[in-house]
Amino acid sequence: MLKAALERDALNRPFEKSMRQFGEIVMHDPKLLEKLEATSDAESFISTYCHLAAAMGIHFTPDELRIVVQEQKNGSNWIIPKVVTNMVRERF
Repeated sequence: MLKAALERDALNRPFEKSMRQFGEIVMHDPKLLEKLEATSDAESFISTYCHLAAAMGIHFTPDELRIVVQEQKNGSNWIIPKVVTNMVRERF
């Protein structure tokens, strides 16, 4: 059942793979974390997160990021790293 759910999500939500990939990069790059930390509000955080990812060839939309952020604020579907989620909580 878990495998089927993962396969379904991979087809219906392909952006999750990109967000996970960028999340791994963020976790190992203090400069990226600093840039995200420097954002002052939700919109600048979303814009910065998407632009930093795009600069590395990783693409997802601001709306897709908003979906993930909302799910994580509700305690489900962990896609972005917890350190980033903590930043999100401060801004949303």
